[in-house]
Order: sequence, then C-alpha cells, then structure tokens
Amino acid sequence: MASIMNQIMKILVFGQSGSGKSYVANELKKLGLNAFDADQITGLSAWYDRNGQKVPEPKSTVEALNNQYSFLWNRRFLRGFLSKFSDVFFFGGSGNVFNLFDLFDRVYFLKIDLQTQNERIQKSTTRNPQLDFQNNEIVIWGQWLEEEARKKNIPFVDGTLTPIEIFSIISSVMGVSYKIATKNERTTFCISNGRESTKHQGL
Repeated sequence: MASIMNQIMKILVFGQSGSGKSYVANELKKLGLNAFDADQITGLSAWYDRNGQKVPEPKSTVEALNNQYSFLWNRRFLRGFLSKFSDVFFFGGSGNVFNLFDLFDRVYFLKIDLQTQNERIQKSTTRNPQLDFQNNEIVIWGQWLEEEARKKNIPFVDGTLTPIEIFSIISSVMGVSYKIATKNERTTFCISNGRESTKHQGL
C-alpha cells in the first residue's frame, strides 16, 4: 500500500525507448502507487500522418519513417485521465510530450547510456520488434527528446537506478513525502523530501 504524508503532485517521467519507463512504472505500481505506463493506457495514444489523420500502427520502422508518422498522446484524454487521481506518477513518451507539460506539476527526463539502452531493447519481450529494428540494427525512438529536454532545463534522472531510488528523486520536490509498504507488509520504505529509509518489520 502507499499513503500520502504531505503534498500531492502529478509527475511526468519521459525518455527515449529502452530507458526503463515501463519497468519503473510497473514496479512502483506494485507498491501501491498511482504509477502508470502510458503505453498500457488504452485510448491515450495513436499514430498520425502528416495531415493529422489517425493511421493504424505501422508494421515496420521503414513504414513509420517513410510516411513521417508521429506517435502522439491525446491531450483531452490525458487531462481527463489525470483528473481521476490526486497524485500521479506518469511514465512514457510521445512526439507531442513537450506540449503537454502544463498538465503536470513536475517533469523529469529518464537518462540511460547507449549500451544499456541497446541491451534492454534487445531483451524486451513486450516491445514490437518490427518497430525496434531496421536491417538488424536497433532503432532508438525519441533520440531528439534528450536534446530538447536539455534546452528546456528538464531535470535528468539516471535510468540505471532502482525504481525506489528513482521514486525517491522524483518525489522529493515541494515537500512531497510518501510511505510505501510492500504487499506482505514486511518491508516499509519511508521517503521524505528525497531521503529514503527502510524498515524491516520481520516475518
């Protein structure tokens, strides 16, 4: 379970493909937090052509690039989704993510080194391999996101940290404080203003 101790917020963590967004979101969700992987939210995202018309998911990287398709989030849908929760930790990325920052109280960029990124994409069992590889070479979606994030002075978070360590960082702003307990209640993580402590309650 997770309980809010102080101020609540809506926080966005975005990054390139393979940076660990889905993994961190799912691990935090297991702890009872309102953590969401954007790719798992039906109705949020879709592919669009250059004229803004919705198109089926491309069958390959070549199709997506040659037709200049864009993977976008629906602003109205996202606003409505976020309004259902008092606090939200939202993980994902899209071609229009920078235009949606105003829907969040805080935004972070999940940074990962290229070698680790490639290894994660190759080992992934949930991704569409037709969109991750071209001529047997890995395609990194969203490479431009890092450059834009730097221009906008978005705080970077090390994607090689554990989910709890990442959570400690992204929840450390504006007096946010959380208490997280694992399902068996034997271990409790107390995070307050970025400082993490762990209490083992015994069997």
